[in-house]
Amino acid sequence: MATIREGRNRATPEEAASFASEIDRIEQNREVKLDELDAEFKKRKRDLNKQFDGEQKSIFDDAKKQGVTKGTLKAIVNGQKRIRKAEEAIEAAKEKARDGLDNLEEEARDYAVDIVKALGDDFAGFGLGAAAVEREEAEKPDQTGEIVRAASEAWNGEDTANRQPAE
Repeated sequence: MATIREGRNRATPEEAASFASEIDRIEQNREVKLDELDAEFKKRKRDLNKQFDGEQKSIFDDAKKQGVTKGTLKAIVNGQKRIRKAEEAIEAAKEKARDGLDNLEEEARDYAVDIVKALGDDFAGFGLGAAAVEREEAEKPDQTGEIVRAASEAWNGEDTANRQPAE
């Protein structure tokens, strides 16, 4: 056990113990409150599920009277649910990709946008590419042509140092 040295700016062991005791009391209160919240949440969740299950049951019963089986409806609804979740996941991934591009420094971001454009329509049609190209064109529509022209000329080995920009 560590020894607490008493003196100037030092707590006595009893004072230090009181700090530890108080922190432990607060931690115990936290645990109790979180357990209460968890139990309340589970109860509310059960109640909501019962409510929605009851609503669905009446619709399943009506559908059965019309010759539509519960299995058919469930297959359709579960498929729609999977599609919805996949679309949400894709949208979240697109947002994360846009944030990654937005977090680049300006020069690196401009370069990345040029790369996206160079990759073509297949890539630019995706979330990151489309957002980058759209934003870049809205911000600097005249520079895009110059960048492409300069890159073309450089690729073809033309000397552009003394040339005027195309109008």
